[in-house]
Amino acid sequence: MYSFVTIICAQNIVNTNNMSTMKTAMKKVAMKSAPMKGMKKVAAMKAMKSAAMKGMRKVAPMKAMKGMKAMKAMKAMKAAGKVEVVKVQEPSADVKELHGLVVNLKRRDDRWERVSTTLKTELPWLSFERFFATDGKENPIPDNEVAPKWNTKCNALYGEYEDTFGPGGELIHSAASFTNPGVEYLFSPGERGCAHSHYRIWEVAAKSDKPTLVLEDDVKLNFERTGGMGDCNGKIFTQQLNLGMEEAKKSPDGFDVLYLGWSGHRDGNFRYLKGAKGRKNPIVRRVEYVWTTVAYVLWPEGARKLLKVASPMDQPVDNFMAWEAREGRLNSFVLLDEGDGDGDWSGGVVDQYDFQGDSDVVKSDGGHQGDDPTAFLVTPSSPTKPKGVVEEAAPAAPDDEEAAAADVAMTDAVEA
Repeated sequence: MYSFVTIICAQNIVNTNNMSTMKTAMKKVAMKSAPMKGMKKVAAMKAMKSAAMKGMRKVAPMKAMKGMKAMKAMKAMKAAGKVEVVKVQEPSADVKELHGLVVNLKRRDDRWERVSTTLKTELPWLSFERFFATDGKENPIPDNEVAPKWNTKCNALYGEYEDTFGPGGELIHSAASFTNPGVEYLFSPGERGCAHSHYRIWEVAAKSDKPTLVLEDDVKLNFERTGGMGDCNGKIFTQQLNLGMEEAKKSPDGFDVLYLGWSGHRDGNFRYLKGAKGRKNPIVRRVEYVWTTVAYVLWPEGARKLLKVASPMDQPVDNFMAWEAREGRLNSFVLLDEGDGDGDWSGGVVDQYDFQGDSDVVKSDGGHQGDDPTAFLVTPSSPTKPKGVVEEAAPAAPDDEEAAAADVAMTDAVEA
């Protein structure tokens, strides 16, 4: 009976097209036919609404807390000067205009194959060419371009020299003598060839109307970055170089050199110079004295400055460029990677392959490669005079006034 009534009521309601009346009528009929079921359904609906409201109350504070944490994290990053930059994969217009000259010996096809493959894979936008290095073993090098010998007194202000002994255990040079009066070395053939290769690149760069990207064939683009930032690659290289070239455009004095990989002293890690007060630039830092010429951007004016003072070049090329920066004659900067901190001795967006045992450039003073520091010493002319008497005794450590005088003397000697 109730079912029949329900059908009739529903039909009448539909015919009048009054949806509100239909809902009311259906609700009354349902409650009459099954009052307990209706009560249970209403109770269930109320329970569901209550649960939903409780869930919303829980979710909303959680979302708010996450939002607050994100805001706090952003504020902390800004305060630390480490605001994340937008990841850039494509080169800027200035970067894309760079032309790479890759220093490589003609007889080292293996190295050329490795470096050219890496550059094509990691930096497909880069136009580059093979620049045959001067072979110090075969090619004559003019003495008025690269001197046959050099003195350690400038480099010793930053390098780590130790007492040097002869084969019989006799002291040849004390650690202090490398600074004052300095120890003379002959360039190794590879060292002199490397210096002359860069000299020739400076000649090319000086004639250009755009900066030149200088690379050596042991440059490495894939390596572990500092600060736990993961692995470096061509994308990171391009991203940071874009930023570095923008900083160069902002500089009122312009850039002469931008080191893309480096080790040594720069703003934030100065040894003798004083850095400017205030917040440090997170992209580039001014050079005091840094080593390595594995990768750098050279502006035409910087090339002309280097050629002017290289008459001849009287230091290994990285020492020579570092000293010109230290003396304020060359506006040199290092490019920082995102994880490079003030306490880092080395950094940048390139590294060098492990050259120990496979280097074409023997370090005449031994260097960090562990080469023999006595092999290229400029020895006394008399063959009967033992090496042990080159200096009578290790000089005493100079006081502040003596050190300052020695520093001035070294500057005058280099300028002369």
